Amino acid sequence: MEQNSNLKGHSNRFEMEQYILVFIFLIEQRWGYIINKELADDKITTKQWLMMIVIENAFDHDPSMQEVADALSTSHQNVKQLAVRLESRGFMKIERDLHNRRILRLRTTDECRRYWEKRSPEDAKSIISLFKGLEDEEISSLFNIVIKLEKISGNLYNEAKNVKK
Repeated sequence: MEQNSNLKGHSNRFEMEQYILVFIFLIEQRWGYIINKELADDKITTKQWLMMIVIENAFDHDPSMQEVADALSTSHQNVKQLAVRLESRGFMKIERDLHNRRILRLRTTDECRRYWEKRSPEDAKSIISLFKGLEDEEISSLFNIVIKLEKISGNLYNEAKNVKK
């Protein structure tokens, strides 16, 4: 696909929305590749990286596997596979809920926190490089747009999950 941010001839809203959708998927693929390469030496995948970040930052308690699955818009089974791999690396504990033994809770470990502290300077450089070339005002605008898109996508995702086929 030609990399051209100039949308000459694509001025109607629907055409621009189509391009935005495609470009968001392309960006996600490219960023996933970049992050996977950066984490390869540590034998951590982008999906594992994302799950640890979500568990550490999106919850004020040890979340259940289903809570994490909902937060990541994925299945309980996918979360369990990721959690088992992370547990084998010492980054996570999978524990039964004290009040409901059917629920499995996820807890990051001190080893996980030490790992992220060690990576922090390197990760900061990597994140900055992903947005190199954008001005502060553009970052602010993008941030606000992404927040809106996340809310819209979350609502549509929940609607789609609740529709019976």
